[in-house]
Amino acid sequence: MEKRSKDRIGKRLIVKFGTVKPDRLGFTEDLSPTGLFIKTGIVSPPGTALRIELTLPDDRTILMAGVVMWAKQVPHSLLRFTKKNGMGLRLTQSGDDYKRFLAEIDGGIKGTGS
Repeated sequence: MEKRSKDRIGKRLIVKFGTVKPDRLGFTEDLSPTGLFIKTGIVSPPGTALRIELTLPDDRTILMAGVVMWAKQVPHSLLRFTKKNGMGLRLTQSGDDYKRFLAEIDGGIKGTGS
């Protein structure tokens, strides 16, 4: 049974994250109303609470919080052979700006004609 939302949007955005403050750098690979995937070479273990600073294409930033649900770290020498090096997060705090952004891109996550 699929646990994650199927309403994911593939979008590469700059994201900073960290346990105390967002001081590590990564990139989003996909976004949804309930979570996101951060592509990064330095992962946190599942269960870790993270502070997140998402930079939108217009350079606005959205402050959020989330919990690491799963993480996959690949040895540096194999990074070019894999796509999923990073962490899947469940958002615990995202706010209206994030929801509006998701609704704006690609016609929103629900799509058209449904």
